[in-house]
Amino acid sequence: MSEVEAALRELWPSVTDDALRALLPHDLDSLRDFYPRLQQYVHAAPRKSEGTIDPAAIVRGDILSMGPGSVIEAGAVIHESCRLILGPNSRVRAGSLLRDEVVAGAGCLIGSHCDVARSVLLDGAALGHSIVFNDSIAGAQSLLSAFIGAANTHLTPGKEVSIRTATGSVATGRKYLGALLGDGVRIGSTASLSPGTIVMPGLTIPSGAILLGIIDASRREQLMHDFFERWGPRP
Repeated sequence: MSEVEAALRELWPSVTDDALRALLPHDLDSLRDFYPRLQQYVHAAPRKSEGTIDPAAIVRGDILSMGPGSVIEAGAVIHESCRLILGPNSRVRAGSLLRDEVVAGAGCLIGSHCDVARSVLLDGAALGHSIVFNDSIAGAQSLLSAFIGAANTHLTPGKEVSIRTATGSVATGRKYLGALLGDGVRIGSTASLSPGTIVMPGLTIPSGAILLGIIDASRREQLMHDFFERWGPRP
């Protein structure tokens, strides 16, 4: 088993639903074909409309399911390409743009002025404001605070995204791949996530960090050391 596959199998222990568990990538094959399976997952979802859409929201896409207590605020944009599943008590705030398939579980937040596409937010995940989150997965109870970009492709057009490991890099077979964040991950404002970043569960990442490859506890400790080396002693 590769280092990437070992990491994938540890990211989302909170998931108990069989269909959702089957959707989430657990090896390189399921990571490579994640988007087609996401499309199938959304297509198979039963239609439900138990939430609230503000009349001033701009809805051009297809809202397949809104759970009770869910809200789409005035000024939110559901693009014509979007097919949305919004879980109970989840909210899409003003100014956000949702495109292609988006799945948000229970108690999720997509904050103001976020750009979300082809992504999954597990229960309790929160995107603060001004977050770019494409081709990505946010674990349960994770938080991206503000002004964070999860890059999903290389500057070189058509280049395959690889995931950096301690011993080299692993090809993903994908030209577009954002961030894979484990349950309980918390990322400070203005962080930059390179394509194919993986953050292991429960880690807190300091503001302004630049992330590349698999971020485990030891790499997180180095990030914290670098942060306080620059900004002052740890409290």
